[in-house]
Amino acid sequence: MDVTYRIARTEAERADVILLRDAVYVQDQGRLADTADTAATFDRFDGTAEYIVGYLDGVPVGTVKVVPDSPSGLPCDDTVDLSLLRPGNRLVEFGHLMTLPKLRHQEIGMALMRRALVHSVRTHGATHIIGDFFVDDSGGLRTFYQDIGFVALGEQYADERFQGAPLSLVATLDVSGAVQAARDDVHRGNRLLQYFFGDYDTYTSADPKGAVYAHSTPAAG
Repeated sequence: MDVTYRIARTEAERADVILLRDAVYVQDQGRLADTADTAATFDRFDGTAEYIVGYLDGVPVGTVKVVPDSPSGLPCDDTVDLSLLRPGNRLVEFGHLMTLPKLRHQEIGMALMRRALVHSVRTHGATHIIGDFFVDDSGGLRTFYQDIGFVALGEQYADERFQGAPLSLVATLDVSGAVQAARDDVHRGNRLLQYFFGDYDTYTSADPKGAVYAHSTPAAG
């Protein structure tokens, strides 16, 4: 599947983000009534946020929001206390990772997350990634995020922006710790860790023409 990824910079590309939000959160999941009034919730950090969008044959098929820490803070500041994590570190929060329903389980979401990670390290010098995730059936982080290295911060909570959604949980990923884990003998067979961190030393290489760094997705199975 020939999906291309780029940072949304034009009005048309930002409009594609809203189209995806409507397709996923409104039409498919019914978690938003509409996308017309999200300035005070979803979009209040858009002054510092960036969106990475995936396109298949010119059609937007997925997106993820990247919010670097700033004097305005991060979205998750409403939920958890980051005061002990901030000193000496650079935090970036990921949010609103979504793909079109008909293309789920095609690993587009994983590719978006990797591109967000590389962009955050390369552009913002991220040392820690923050995510606000829906919990699994047991009330904890989904195995996928645990396998990468995310650790829960605080307690699960009900995200009032979404209707009928599972509880949410904020988690953090220590980038350097994940890199070290990917390099040790115990985790060399962990395909997820290798996919996200196995080539970490290339993250700071040049990013020509604003392209989003690509990498092959691990085979299923």
